[in-house]
Amino acid sequence: MAHQHGGYFSIDLYAFKSKLKSINPEFKLISALLTLILTIIFNNIFVSVYVLFLMFFISVNIGGMDFKEYISILLTPLSFIVLASIGIALGISAEYMGEFHIKVGFFYIYTSKDQLIETAKLIIKVLACVSVMQGLILSTMPYEIINALRKLHVPKLIIELMNLIYRFIFILIESYSNMKNSAMSRMGYHNFKTSISTFGNIASNILVVSLKKANAYYTAMEARCFDGDLNFLEDKKILNKNHILFVFISILFMFVIWLFTLGFNI
Repeated sequence: MAHQHGGYFSIDLYAFKSKLKSINPEFKLISALLTLILTIIFNNIFVSVYVLFLMFFISVNIGGMDFKEYISILLTPLSFIVLASIGIALGISAEYMGEFHIKVGFFYIYTSKDQLIETAKLIIKVLACVSVMQGLILSTMPYEIINALRKLHVPKLIIELMNLIYRFIFILIESYSNMKNSAMSRMGYHNFKTSISTFGNIASNILVVSLKKANAYYTAMEARCFDGDLNFLEDKKILNKNHILFVFISILFMFVIWLFTLGFNI
């Protein structure tokens, strides 16, 4: 079930190797969602930092994931988070304002200490939320998450789209990898001009290939008696009282940190 596509490991490989894979998936899903919601509601930098370290401890120390791989996966969305936060950190005005500013033509790009602090708090909070969901998917097989969502009565259409999109991402990655290797063997990246041309050709061909792959994927599903429902075999995993106690204490600490840091103006 753990597999590799075109040189890229699918995320379920980590879940397959995780020491946490034997824990009840519905319990993991509910715990992750509860932690995620509380992190957003509290909107507290100390709580966010606590969640970051908590998920690191769970995934690496308990789950047995490699430290470098965990950090690498966690930092992957960081560039998108930073870019999305620029609009909060910086402002544009025709007049002189802000504690820090740069004049660009007739306009000023400005910011302030408060804006930078708010941006830093937002980045940490978003990264904490990402770490929660990352902790879930790095310890739970995709089909288990889908079955857990089905048991929580999430609409069937959403569940099936999630599964098909997830699987198809790796099919596209494999197609792109094959095209890139083929182009490299034909000196397709010999210089900048050739690289631009090659990139354009791959981008145009990937659409055609994706449509063909989608048709083949659906044909394969029909050949296996697909009737509109995606069913997966699943092992029965009993809920452990120690796991419930651990999650209860972890969430209790979130409340304690939030209460004790209410007076801090950061």
